[in-house]
Amino acid sequence: MGTFVLFYFFDHRTLKASPTCTCQSGILYVLEEANWKLDEWMLRIGFFWIVGWLLIGGNASGQTVAGQQRVFTDADRRRGSITAERAWWDVQHYDLSIRVFPKTKRVSGSNKITFTRVDAVRPMQIDLQPPLAITRVSQDDRPLAFSREGNCYFITFDEPLPMGVEQTIEVFFEGQPVEAKDPPWSGGLSWTTDSKGRPFIATSCQGIGASIWWPCKDHGADEPDRGVDVSATVPKALTAVANGRLLKTTFDSDQQTRTFHWRVTEPINSYAVNLNVGHYVSFNEKYSGSFGILDLQHWVLDDQRERAMQHFREAPRVLKAFEYWFGKYPFYEDSYKLVVV
Repeated sequence: MGTFVLFYFFDHRTLKASPTCTCQSGILYVLEEANWKLDEWMLRIGFFWIVGWLLIGGNASGQTVAGQQRVFTDADRRRGSITAERAWWDVQHYDLSIRVFPKTKRVSGSNKITFTRVDAVRPMQIDLQPPLAITRVSQDDRPLAFSREGNCYFITFDEPLPMGVEQTIEVFFEGQPVEAKDPPWSGGLSWTTDSKGRPFIATSCQGIGASIWWPCKDHGADEPDRGVDVSATVPKALTAVANGRLLKTTFDSDQQTRTFHWRVTEPINSYAVNLNVGHYVSFNEKYSGSFGILDLQHWVLDDQRERAMQHFREAPRVLKAFEYWFGKYPFYEDSYKLVVV
């Protein structure tokens, strides 16, 4: 059994609750549907924490709600357990570079994984769910051998790894990721369009795991101690929004693309790393909290900016209330975001 936290919006006129937002490591994602209008549900909202059970049903013998037996497989063990191939290394940092191809619904890129050895070396387990595939793994520009079993890849090192010394490998991947059928409740990428028919893309992976769209140690027991960098490359007309702070944006005139480099400095669970692509614009403000100055970043679609600047004025009041009742907002170093997805 486990718990999750869900934000609910309550319209002050009807008090009708709508599950419209989730919070993931310092980013509040505002879920937009085609039949919503921003000003209809953001007017004088109140935020309520609703705590529920994430998993209901299934007893220890594998009995499901429908009365059918589900066999616990070796693939289930590898996915949910701290396997020996996961336990011997401690992830320090992820440096994810990804290119998004909206027309073909494909992605490609690499993840530089920095880690330290904490136990006897075994093959290293890296998770990536098909139809995405790892195509190459290297260390110091030398190729490393790897094998695959279902969603797991096992990397073999050519030389002994000293205890406690940082090492870095680069894992290259590509393919057409699973498309989310009912986001955010089902995982994958959403390849949708905005009200003007332009690409509007988002990731959903809290349930199914981060390896639905990028290679990593897909287990909550090990977060990267120094956070994660995300460099997302998209067609030049689009903007890519990820976790943390935007460090820089670069333009490639040959490829007609822009790359957005984001950085999270705090430890972060792999499923909380998210990528959102669209015709975004931003506006910023500062919140003078009980624990210092917190940077607030708001990312909305270009035709929502004026309304959002009025509605999102509620954010500092919400933060003030939460800090009063629940204590310090935990991600001052990495800022706070409201992102329309």
